[in-house]
Amino acid sequence: MALATIISPGYKIALFLHILAVVLAFGPTFGYGFFFSVTPQFPRATPAILAGIQKVDRYLVNPGMIVLLLAGVYLLADGPWKASDAFVSIGFLAIIVLFGLQHGFFQPKVRRARELAESDLQAGDELGPEFMAISQQLSKVGTLAGLIVVVTVFFMAYKPFL
Repeated sequence: MALATIISPGYKIALFLHILAVVLAFGPTFGYGFFFSVTPQFPRATPAILAGIQKVDRYLVNPGMIVLLLAGVYLLADGPWKASDAFVSIGFLAIIVLFGLQHGFFQPKVRRARELAESDLQAGDELGPEFMAISQQLSKVGTLAGLIVVVTVFFMAYKPFL
């Protein structure tokens, strides 16, 4: 029997929500590095850029990650997969790590970077060394988070080791 004949309508809706959540939650985050790259040339724009990133995190990234996780649990329960399948384990590990990075690293660092940018710009037209250090940290960990997303999407799409 073909896989398409055993998939329920609920499964198809959950799969749509799962994919949509990935796009909405993680798609915008790939642009954050570009936003940070203009801060040296346009330091006065930095607090607004960081406020925009915070808004995207609040209304897209965080809710998207929740929908992604819930839809993934539903897909596991309703689909032909087992929790021991490699792509399932990788997916759950990735979302747990990304939740941890989002709430334990990115949100506090962006909040601090915005405070520093506002403070630095009250004192002059340049961003200080502490801001630049946090910006570098965000860049490095952001690259790691992006790699986690890309590898996980590969495993979800390709499903190796089946």
